[in-house]
Amino acid sequence: AVQGCERVTIDEDYAANVDAIDDTVGIAVLRPATPLAHNSVASLQMVSPRLKAEVAVAGFSYGGVLGSPTLTFGELADVRGLDGDAQLKRLALAPLEGDAGGPVVDGFGAVLGMLLPDGANDRQLPDGVSFAANSDALTRLLQQAGVAPKASDTSIPVPPDTLAKVATGITVLVSCWD
Repeated sequence: AVQGCERVTIDEDYAANVDAIDDTVGIAVLRPATPLAHNSVASLQMVSPRLKAEVAVAGFSYGGVLGSPTLTFGELADVRGLDGDAQLKRLALAPLEGDAGGPVVDGFGAVLGMLLPDGANDRQLPDGVSFAANSDALTRLLQQAGVAPKASDTSIPVPPDTLAKVATGITVLVSCWD
């Protein structure tokens, strides 16, 4: 999504550089041009969750108009893509375009993956079918960019208000400027 951008920003005000790209999955690692203090650090879920588990996507559904991320809830439909791609997870939820690139979190607050844009597979799918790059794909790309991902070590479910705080704390608005 960032390959065609002349300039990429985080939260509209901070320039970012593209450190690594995985074209096969459709994800990228961005690094702020100047160091920023982070709100929170994401923990990646390294254990495969159960099917039908509730998940949430944090994203800027309305392109930043609201000033903070919104959560879209759904469930994990499959731990693979439709063609058996092990780097993807299939989700049953209905995100908006601005949610693409947002973290997909489980009920423990751990990141299962990153929501991919609709149409990433060049097919018209039924409503409510979405895909996320899984945590293994994210881990590989982060390590390639020199970032050591943090693995989740919790097995205690978090209440919805805590989940919302965790998810919004690890989500930033990324803008592509032509």
